[in-house]
Amino acid sequence: MHSDKLPTGRVPEETDESSTPAGGPADTDAAPETVLKTPYGESSAVVRTSIMATAGSAPSASTPAAAAVQAPPADQPEQTAPLAPVPDAPESATPATADSPEAPESAPTPRTADSAPEAAAATPATADRRSRRRRRWALSGVAAVALLLGAGGYAYADHYADVAVPGTTVAGTDVSGMSRAEITKTIKTRADAATVSITGDAEATATLSDLGTTVDAEATATAAMARSAGVIDRFKALLGSADIAVVTTVDDAVLQDYADGLVPDDQSKARNASIALDAEATAFEVTASSEGLSIDTSALAQAAAAAAASLDSASVDVTYENTLPAVSDDDAQEVADTANEWITQDVTITTADGTGSYTADAATKASWISVTESLDAAPTLSIDSTKVAQWVDAQATDANVTPVVGQRNVNSAGDVVATSVEAVAGQTVNNAEAITNGIAESLSSSRAYAGSFEMTTSEEQWEERQIANGAENLVYQAADGEKWVDINLSTKTVTAYEGATVVRGPVYVVDGAAATPTVTGTYHVYLKYETQTMRGQNADGTEYETENVPWISYFYQGYALHGAPWRSSWGFSGSHGCLNMPVDEAKWFYDWSEIGTTVVSHY
Repeated sequence: MHSDKLPTGRVPEETDESSTPAGGPADTDAAPETVLKTPYGESSAVVRTSIMATAGSAPSASTPAAAAVQAPPADQPEQTAPLAPVPDAPESATPATADSPEAPESAPTPRTADSAPEAAAATPATADRRSRRRRRWALSGVAAVALLLGAGGYAYADHYADVAVPGTTVAGTDVSGMSRAEITKTIKTRADAATVSITGDAEATATLSDLGTTVDAEATATAAMARSAGVIDRFKALLGSADIAVVTTVDDAVLQDYADGLVPDDQSKARNASIALDAEATAFEVTASSEGLSIDTSALAQAAAAAAASLDSASVDVTYENTLPAVSDDDAQEVADTANEWITQDVTITTADGTGSYTADAATKASWISVTESLDAAPTLSIDSTKVAQWVDAQATDANVTPVVGQRNVNSAGDVVATSVEAVAGQTVNNAEAITNGIAESLSSSRAYAGSFEMTTSEEQWEERQIANGAENLVYQAADGEKWVDINLSTKTVTAYEGATVVRGPVYVVDGAAATPTVTGTYHVYLKYETQTMRGQNADGTEYETENVPWISYFYQGYALHGAPWRSSWGFSGSHGCLNMPVDEAKWFYDWSEIGTTVVSHY
């Protein structure tokens, strides 16, 4: 590993702690006099011993113990930079320097096998470093294996994030590697193909649905995918396989109907007593039981269960049996009496202000009662809260108050001078769910229910329109500068205003005759023609047609302001309903008005 941080001072020497055997080859990477050039400048020679030399000079049973340590040459440069301490090394183990005492010149004592421990003890630093090197190599190997396993594990976990893990089967079918949608499709396909072969006194081939058994493919697929839900789950799955059980539901009534259908129509069939609503749907009545032939539904149910569990076909042998009904007429009548008692209980909801109320009639309450049939027991009753909620919500909608945004005119000082639309605060029922629960609980306990709606009230909202000064005294309170036309049928005049200021008129006109009067109200100009042929009916029903009528401004249906060149006098009633005007005045109003200009006709 290269490091940019080098120790300062003189470079320490690396020496081989074991002596080279006499006469052996000197295996060094650099002579002591060699100067090494580095990116950080020149450094003194470093005496190195190759791995081969170290291996050749390692102490053994035939190596003299004294040769385990060799003093460095006397002319070796002195080390001044301290060496980093070696972890776990004895404090007394220090590197040899030029000042270290020389080895004794006496002849070394030959080592034997029994003296090996003494030699090992004589070189603790060397042994410790070699041990650390072995540990580093071992740790490096473990790290490399972990790295490879980590990469593979990540790939495995990622691959099976959205598909079933290995070893996952459903009804014996391997679904490993399939997505949820693929598993669902596979289950549905096999469930649809699964049949039950019926033999014996009756012969038929029934599907699972014929026998009232439904395979929930989605729920089964969800259970299969649960093994790959989390990363830990995916690795746990490697420890073993799992066959996922098929999720099913059973409808006993459907099964019973199918079993009854296997008995020939010319034979008397065993039938349980049951209850149902009468023709008026206001009370429950009993359908009588009967003794006769039947087929044991338990055998059919077991065959259907086996076919569903294996998603494969199954078979069953059936026999006709003379059977007494499991539910007698008396059993059913007792249930019907309870249901009818529920229907007689009053259900009333009062409005929040107490001014009104809502009461459920018998047919409505009867529709709330749910009857569940059983093959071997009397029917059971319950209140369908969903249907109760639908009725409560309908009453709440009627009790709600729709907010109305008020509209009022204000003058330049901000004073309200007129209110055209009163504001109404909105009110909304906020306890419909509590009332629904209360009704269901009361009826199922044969008790009447009385409750009240509670309302959430919103604040009143207003839209304010500032009008021109003085407009509050006019028939139309216009905003400052707003164009509008005043048709005064009492004075037979038409006046143009901008805000509260008269800009034209009053102009005398001819309004509708008594038999064809001019309409009254507030309207807006919606269509204009420079000239037009006007057609219509006279009061007596005859048709009329007038060509080249000029400067027409329609404000409501066929009613308009227009020029009347055929007239020479004004200020009376006599038209078909339009406002006949002098041509030049009609043109002025035509040019001045715009589509959308307000027109107020009044007496």
